[in-house]
Amino acid sequence: MKKTIYYNGTILTIDDKRPQVESVLVQDGRISKVGSFKEIESLKDDETKLVNLEGKTMLPGFIDSHGHIVGVSQSLIIVNLSDAKSISDVQQMVRDFIDKNHLEKGDWVIGFGYDNTHFEGGEHPTKFDLDKVSSEISIFLSHTSGHISAVNSKVLEIFGYVGENYEVPKGGVVRTVEGTNEPNGVLEENASLDPEKRKLIPKPSIKTLMNCLRKVQELYASFGITTCQDASVDEGMNQLLQGAGQSGVLFLDFVGFAVQNTTMKLLKDEGTPKREYVNHYKLLGGKTWLDGSPQGKTAWLTKPYYEVPEGEPEDYCGYGTQKDDVVTEYFKTLIDNNIQVNVHCNGDAAADQYIRCYREALKQSGNKMDLRPVMVHAQTVREDQLDEMKELGIIPTFFLDHIWYWGDYHYESVLGPERSQHISPIKSALKRGMNYTMHQDAPVKLPNQILAIHNAVNRETQSGRVLGADQRLTVMEALKAVTINAAYQYFEEDTKGSIEEGKVADFVILDKNPLEVDVKQLKTINVLQTIKEDNVVFERK
Repeated sequence: MKKTIYYNGTILTIDDKRPQVESVLVQDGRISKVGSFKEIESLKDDETKLVNLEGKTMLPGFIDSHGHIVGVSQSLIIVNLSDAKSISDVQQMVRDFIDKNHLEKGDWVIGFGYDNTHFEGGEHPTKFDLDKVSSEISIFLSHTSGHISAVNSKVLEIFGYVGENYEVPKGGVVRTVEGTNEPNGVLEENASLDPEKRKLIPKPSIKTLMNCLRKVQELYASFGITTCQDASVDEGMNQLLQGAGQSGVLFLDFVGFAVQNTTMKLLKDEGTPKREYVNHYKLLGGKTWLDGSPQGKTAWLTKPYYEVPEGEPEDYCGYGTQKDDVVTEYFKTLIDNNIQVNVHCNGDAAADQYIRCYREALKQSGNKMDLRPVMVHAQTVREDQLDEMKELGIIPTFFLDHIWYWGDYHYESVLGPERSQHISPIKSALKRGMNYTMHQDAPVKLPNQILAIHNAVNRETQSGRVLGADQRLTVMEALKAVTINAAYQYFEEDTKGSIEEGKVADFVILDKNPLEVDVKQLKTINVLQTIKEDNVVFERK
């Protein structure tokens, strides 16, 4: 039996009954005993490993409550456009990628992460910009939100968006050259996210994907994450993750959510509901989208955008992606089969639709089982909606980093000074006694839980504005969002999320105690080690 004793540090358990202990005994990957060092030391034998924390701080491993880890792994082999400050930067980055990889006619360039709000004029790259790079190599670039794409003429041709008469999938928009119906190369929502369109984009080899999965887990572990998520699982990805688990590639826990059109097929194959890991992977529930991105101005609001996009009417509020009857039927199918659903809602109109349709689906089903439905982002959710969400048991998972990365843009253009003060109302959820969690929606942003904690506590934009001072969390409240609360969201509160006897030995060791540093310096805390089931999976050199 493998035994390890951790001692001589600050051990924050995230257990209200016993917030801090001196020492922890782990046996075969599970926490066997917590208590004083004297008490724990008396249980050692000649084979016991002693880990001296040397005054550092140990907490439960962080849990990612929403993200797309396979997408992050694939981003390791695509063009990273997050540092682009102009369309010309984007063009040069794509040219460099083509040259470096010796791409030729018929090949594809996949890019991710450009943010047009950083560009002069705020324009997206168009086919005219990208055709200057190449009109023979397919160029497909995703906006940092993941809800808008910029493509060249070659991709438009492959997608069937040619001339002025073409069909666009429901819930999608093809932007056009002014005064015509000719596509300009900017695609919103299902115009590029529709599964039939995604199938047209070539996939990397299995060997390449397996290598990427190994690397991406190292990245997640470097941020202290021991449980991660992919909320875009389709049949191919499910097979990939099952194969990665069977071949021993996975060393973090992966929680999958199947996209709407494959949810029941995949989960029936698995046996619903699937709440146990097999080789570090479990397919837990279903996922759907009801709107888009606020910074892309495709989120569905009840009141118009503070500054409507060029060419839109003054009452433009974004738009939804599905009709009520379709959403209600999807929810009812999941409820009837005891399956959790995760629903992307950035705008409050989308949140209204979620609440309305889930309530109706519950009424039609009559199922009383605790299914813990999740509202992903809940960025503009209102106080009255939080009351309804609590009644229905809907868990909000908030993207607090929006405040840091796009808070000024929300204040000045997206929502305006008044509404921007209430984005991501996490404290309001806490005051209602609701379970709440936090995420970064990787690859939209890196899964840096320390930064999420910093932003939940400070709520400052890059210009120094505070958005929603009354929504600030304490450090401990923020820590719970990425540990025990996230475990609850996954039905794992009995096995993860706190340092308690019987739970999995998933830990993160930090160089400073988050409860003691100046809150303005929280984001400077470093992860020194990440431990998964008593095995070190990351160590800062």
